[in-house]
Amino acid sequence: MPKAHGKNEIYMGMVLMGATGLAMGWVVHSPLLMTIAGVLGLVVGGFIGWLGGRRYMFIICMGILIGAFFGYRTGDQDILIIAAGSGGAIAGFMGAQIEQFLR
Repeated sequence: MPKAHGKNEIYMGMVLMGATGLAMGWVVHSPLLMTIAGVLGLVVGGFIGWLGGRRYMFIICMGILIGAFFGYRTGDQDILIIAAGSGGAIAGFMGAQIEQFLR
């Protein structure tokens, strides 16, 4: 069983993932999706924060922002969504390797 981390880790995870969920709903202009994705982000972020993955989540969020930036520059909303998801996935793979290296 992993060691539980402090409340700050949990809250930071909830903020990062909840904000990501809200941003996804905002990009597709859907209040329902904003609510669902925001709540799911809070739950998943709290769990990952409890496990102590704040650095990993930060790396993924940076990948999402970089992918969204390049997708935004194309001017197409569909490419923006795909680029943000791809940036998050690539950053997730890199984050896993960085986490293994730093242990």
